[in-house]
Formats: sequence, C-alpha cells, structure tokens
Amino acid sequence: MHPRENRLLMSKHMQIISFKNTSLFKRGIWLSAAALVMFVTAPAAVDGSLWRNPTPHLVVLAALIACFIYFFGKTHIHRLVDEVVDCGDHLTIKRANTEENISFAKISAAEVAAAGGITRITIRLHDLTRFGGQIEFLPQASLWSNLPGIERVAAALTERAKQAKNTHGDIG
Repeated sequence: MHPRENRLLMSKHMQIISFKNTSLFKRGIWLSAAALVMFVTAPAAVDGSLWRNPTPHLVVLAALIACFIYFFGKTHIHRLVDEVVDCGDHLTIKRANTEENISFAKISAAEVAAAGGITRITIRLHDLTRFGGQIEFLPQASLWSNLPGIERVAAALTERAKQAKNTHGDIG
C-alpha cells in the first residue's frame, strides 16, 4: 500500500478528540501568572521601595501567589494531557514527551467535569498508568459552548469502554 493511502486510511480511523492547542493553552496560563507577578513587583523594584521596605510588597506578592495556588488547585491545569487520539480500539494519550496507548477495556468511565470554569472530560481507569488513575483533557474547541455535545463524547467513550470490557472480559 502506498504511504499516502496508508496515511489516509489511518486518518479515517484516528481522530483527535481533545483540544489541539492544550499545551499552548497551559503554557499561556502559566506565563500569564508569571507576567502578573512581574507586573506587581516590577514598579517597586524600579523605584527602590521594594528594597527599603519589602514587607508590604511581600504581603501583596504572597496574597497573589496564594490566589494562584488556589486557582491552579481548583482548575487542575497541571493534570491536563496535551492530546487524546481515538484510534478505534484504544486511545493514544500524550503529555509533553510521554505517550501511552490505553485500551478501551482499561477504561472504567468517562465523565464531564467543570472545575474553575474550565470544562474537561475525565477518563477514569481501572489501573494506574504513567498518567495516574485518570486522564483529564479539554474537549475540542468546537464543543466548548456545547455541554450536551461534550456529555455525548464522554458517554460514547464510556459505552465503548463497556463494550470492550464485555468483549475482552473483566480487566481489573
């Protein structure tokens, strides 16, 4: 088979079901937080007040960092995987340089979660993987304002996991 035909055949069976720019989105959140810290501290460092009386500036900086810790803790940005590809009989999960194939038989359920105003799909697994016991990802951008659409994707993943479990027997 010609490589182009093979690629076309694979593209029919493989579909990215996650937001394609998740890594850029996560990097933007972290860089925005760093820029806000710099924006708050830079004027005090330039005029010298930071060095003469650091206490008020440190209190403001500590409050800002506490807000970031709360925000990042609520939104779980650090847990989002960069890409989820539906390959028919398994999902290929990627985060940075780590990639793992997860069979549908290893999935216990998929559900929609909204933490900190960011809607995501959470895939719960029977066993631990390199990504832990669950996979969290942002759905495709075309679904962001369509909660029923996101719920259909999660329900379809759960149904395929049940079918795979019934086909392959109980894994767990």
